[in-house]
Amino acid sequence: VPGDYRWSSHRANALGRQDSMVTPHPLYQGLADADQARFAAYRRLFEDMLGAESHQCFRECTNGGFVIGSAKFKRQIAAMLGRRTWKEAPGRPLKEIDADAQGELAL
Repeated sequence: VPGDYRWSSHRANALGRQDSMVTPHPLYQGLADADQARFAAYRRLFEDMLGAESHQCFRECTNGGFVIGSAKFKRQIAAMLGRRTWKEAPGRPLKEIDADAQGELAL
């Protein structure tokens, strides 16, 4: 549950608890005009639980510094950062060996 984490803004946004570290975002403010209605609307955003696969993806991306999103989005962020933003297989890429070189190796 998001509210179980001390560093989460969920308690402020979903329950109206005071938190000096939380500044309401305009999108959050736009959920409803009245505070209680806004808290309820925010809580509804978290009613569906994420599956284990989603949790694993978030964990790997967070720990590895990778981006979550479409391939296009990942490429855009990579271009902005000047580095790869997706996970690849560990180790060096395999070298391609052409047919002539394979014949020489067989000798």
